[in-house]
Amino acid sequence: MAATRLKQFLLLPLLLIYHLTCSVAQESDSGCKVLVKEISGSYKGSCHDGLADGKGFASGEDTYSGNFRNGLPDGKGVYTYKNGNVFSGFWNKGIRNGKGKYTYFVKAKPTVVTGYWKNGDYYGKSKPDDEFRVNVSGIEDYSIVKTAENVNLVEITFEKDLKKFIPEFIKIEVSSGHHLEQPAKILIRDYTFPMTCSLQFSIPVFGQMKLCNFTFTILKPGKYEVLIMSPL
Repeated sequence: MAATRLKQFLLLPLLLIYHLTCSVAQESDSGCKVLVKEISGSYKGSCHDGLADGKGFASGEDTYSGNFRNGLPDGKGVYTYKNGNVFSGFWNKGIRNGKGKYTYFVKAKPTVVTGYWKNGDYYGKSKPDDEFRVNVSGIEDYSIVKTAENVNLVEITFEKDLKKFIPEFIKIEVSSGHHLEQPAKILIRDYTFPMTCSLQFSIPVFGQMKLCNFTFTILKPGKYEVLIMSPL
């Protein structure tokens, strides 16, 4: 009889610890809030001051698996929308912000967009803090170098066979400011930011005219030297 009472006495603290542990786990699963309505149905993961904080999984009409901070997706995570579209990348205070990959479906066929997001919107292939963006076709190589801080000027030169030239057939469009063609370069002045310049030109390559496109956007003040190297 005494042995039985001793066993019960020893088991009582263990049962109490088990009960407390289960209670804490249940509170973490059901009492931890997610502040994004679409994923606020249920949550499993780390919690701080009643809010999802740390790694976790939240689900509702959408689902999210990744890092949380103060109840919001924050850091790296994967968000799956109810229509099947998926964003995998970085978040800031519940908004897509940073490098990521967005997969969406058109007639059951996936299309993938990669790059950078800023304040929830797709920004492009370059980082938002870059000084310029570029889109090219038909160009052998190019370079854009910032050479000064105290003047807003763009100098564009073309090079072929190590010689500077201006293509005979060239179309220039700028979003602001004006451009001036000189014998060996093109200057762009008096523009506002961001300034986009589109160059479309044709050059002879092995007896045929080749169409080339070069579009760049200057995002920050300064003097930039743009060198475009044409195919041999």
